[in-house]
Amino acid sequence: MMKQIWFFTIILSLCLVHFVTVSGQQDVPARDKYSLLTMPYNKRPLTLYSGQFQANAGYKFAVRTQSFDAEGDQISLKENGSASILHHYFLELRYGITNFIEIGAESNYMRHGIRSESVTYLSTFDQISVNTLTEMKGMSDILIQTTLRLPFEYKWFDVSLRGGIYLPSAKYKPLQPTHTVTDIISANIYTVNYHFNKTNGYGVPVYLLSAAAKFSYAKFSVEAGGAFREPIKEGNSIRWGQTLNGTTFSYYSNPYQYLLSRSLMINSSIHYQAAGWFDINLKGSYFKSDGGWTEYWGIKYANPEITLFTLEPGFEIQISPSLTIYQVAGISLTGKSTDAPFYMFTTLSFNLFPFLR
Repeated sequence: MMKQIWFFTIILSLCLVHFVTVSGQQDVPARDKYSLLTMPYNKRPLTLYSGQFQANAGYKFAVRTQSFDAEGDQISLKENGSASILHHYFLELRYGITNFIEIGAESNYMRHGIRSESVTYLSTFDQISVNTLTEMKGMSDILIQTTLRLPFEYKWFDVSLRGGIYLPSAKYKPLQPTHTVTDIISANIYTVNYHFNKTNGYGVPVYLLSAAAKFSYAKFSVEAGGAFREPIKEGNSIRWGQTLNGTTFSYYSNPYQYLLSRSLMINSSIHYQAAGWFDINLKGSYFKSDGGWTEYWGIKYANPEITLFTLEPGFEIQISPSLTIYQVAGISLTGKSTDAPFYMFTTLSFNLFPFLR
């Protein structure tokens, strides 16, 4: 199925490139770079202009205080002591080959620690306290992508198609745990601190295919889109086990296989252009992940189906012709088998035409 989709995408790309080269560019009136850089959202196409370079750097701060179980019931993570904070740093580079073809690359760095509720085990002679910290940090895989849009000057309607691939550039196997034993009062009274170290990569190449459409009327715009991701092949990783000898841990690894779940994201947003430099928007996003499996002791177990619906109010402010700031707040409304964080996502966008004077 994915091979057919990619074949269709390549053929469509070649056709659009030919059409743009022959006629599309000739229909676009010349504009100075100041006008292009200060184009408000309601008049802006879905891709960059020819020769435009854009660098986006973002920071997402998320507070994980609740989650949804497999039945969709909300669980308070504060009550069981596993609330946590997520830090997410994002970088994206984009360049307009023509007014209708764009290339780009992106990656991110994540740091997320989940500390479980402390547990104390008591017996006649023993008192052992256990703390567990699961930390995920590191770079993500690099996404290389190409975006095509309709080969006409944007008036009130636009459609784009994007294809890309996540290259397995990041670490994906978990690092060796760093457990410790502390607060040793006697041979039978001490604290065990479990510290598991996870990474942020997929471990296998992953396809991306997405589409978007945009409609504008006066100061209002509506945008809708969807993105589909699917792994190319199965992956191999390891799990760490440990044994405790006195106060010293020794570790061993066990290999296993996995197949990442495929995912689908559908979103829509409405925008109001309050001023040429100020856009207010409200976005709704639906995420679903299903399929795939993970191996445990030689048996393949299906990955849980995950769904999440999020509401995102936000705004865009153009500070200067080259610099724009985006601010989004994310509120998780409903879902299944997933965390439901509240987050703030701030992005600085730097734009210029390096070859246009």
